[in-house]
Order: sequence, then C-alpha cells, then structure tokens
Amino acid sequence: MSWQEGVAVTVVLLGLGAGAFLVAQRPSFWIEFGVRLGKALLPLAWRYVSRRMSPEEEAAWRQAERRGQGDEWLKKRWRQRSER
Repeated sequence: MSWQEGVAVTVVLLGLGAGAFLVAQRPSFWIEFGVRLGKALLPLAWRYVSRRMSPEEEAAWRQAERRGQGDEWLKKRWRQRSER
C-alpha cells in the first residue's frame, strides 16, 4: 500500500468516525436505537419466558415440589438442557 492509499483510508475512517460521533450525541438517535433493539429482542425474550414444560415434566416437577425438592429438580433439568 502506498502512502497515498494510507492517507485516503485514514481520511475515510476519520470521516466515518466523526459522523458516528455526531450521530451518537443526539438523544433521538439513542431513543430510536432503543426502540429498534426492543422490537428485535422482545419476541425472543417472550418466547423464552412463555415456554412451557411438557405434561410429563410438569407432573415430575409437581411431585418433586410435594417432596420439597422442586428447586433441585429445576436446577437438574436446566443443566440437562444446557448440555444438549
């Protein structure tokens, strides 16, 4: 790469950095960024939170709850699912 190309790349990168700096300072940018991020992540979060157990798992969990071991059962289930 010649020195002219190096200068050209540096100027372009400085211009992009300055533009990003000016855009990032505006509050409307951050508000719009948060709205778009929320719209993108909310369906994923809802899918995770609203996921249900199968009837067999729920019956086993309820039996463990009656024995006073519900928390341990859930931890064991979580470890098994994360290993898959």
